[in-house]
Amino acid sequence: MAENLISPPKVEKITLEKPRKLKPKKPPVKRLLYPGLIFVALVTQIPFIMTIYYSLQKWNVMRPDLGIDFTGLTNYLYYFKQPQFYTVLKNTLILTFGSLILCLILGVIFALLMNRQFFAKGIVRTMFVSPFFVMPAVAGIVWKTMVTNPNYGFSAYFGELTNSTPIDWLSQHPLLIIILIVTWLWTPFFMLVLLAGLQSLPQELLEAAEIDGANKGQQLLYIVLPHLLRYFEVVIMLGLIFILQVFGEIFVTTSGGPGYASTNLSFYTYREGFQNWEIGGASTIGVITVILTIIVMTFLFSFMRRRFKEELM
Repeated sequence: MAENLISPPKVEKITLEKPRKLKPKKPPVKRLLYPGLIFVALVTQIPFIMTIYYSLQKWNVMRPDLGIDFTGLTNYLYYFKQPQFYTVLKNTLILTFGSLILCLILGVIFALLMNRQFFAKGIVRTMFVSPFFVMPAVAGIVWKTMVTNPNYGFSAYFGELTNSTPIDWLSQHPLLIIILIVTWLWTPFFMLVLLAGLQSLPQELLEAAEIDGANKGQQLLYIVLPHLLRYFEVVIMLGLIFILQVFGEIFVTTSGGPGYASTNLSFYTYREGFQNWEIGGASTIGVITVILTIIVMTFLFSFMRRRFKEELM
């Protein structure tokens, strides 16, 4: 009976909980980006939204008696019907693609020349890079007075040497001169970016190709240029953005003339806004310029990615 009265103590089962896995805390990279993104959005998007708003209005600063009228898409329809608008659009495309092609070709050539050791390399590199630091307005004045002037420029000097009449380049070939000025200014930038790409190319690849019997041309075509495709993408994007906005070179050399022969969309915006004082019209041209830039960049990059899909992966 005593044994029955004394019951054995109950033993509680102790369950061991599995230790919780502590998730590693990720650094707040995205949150740190928010202030910069908000600032960029305020600085860029709000002015663009205001430009779109003004492009839907009829507003002439010199005629305050007419007031500001909301006209919708009337400004866009008006400019699409103007023949000079298509002349300006053609000039813009010729100037942009002509300058880009020349800058790419010369940039590759100069980058290949600078990617080797030779006497006074630093001095030569400084001479190649120096035009990039010249202000566009100063470059336009230099070309207008020292190079293309038919009375006392290089054009007059070579005319005397060849016993021929000097060519007034700014009157007869204004768009060509603008392309040459832009190419002269932007080729150093292309050269620097492509030179950085060449210096990142492993020399072992070139040595292996040389051992396999590839000559210099084959090395350039099958190794060097495919390696530079990403750098091409960078310089084309940046060059396209800035060359589409060329203004100072045109302003100090040809002022968009004769007529509209050397006017691009940026200078056309200036003419409408600060010569005709059409704020709505200038805003319309500005919006069209932004849309054209996006279209051209999308087309170029989609073409490059389709054409060089394997190299850009």
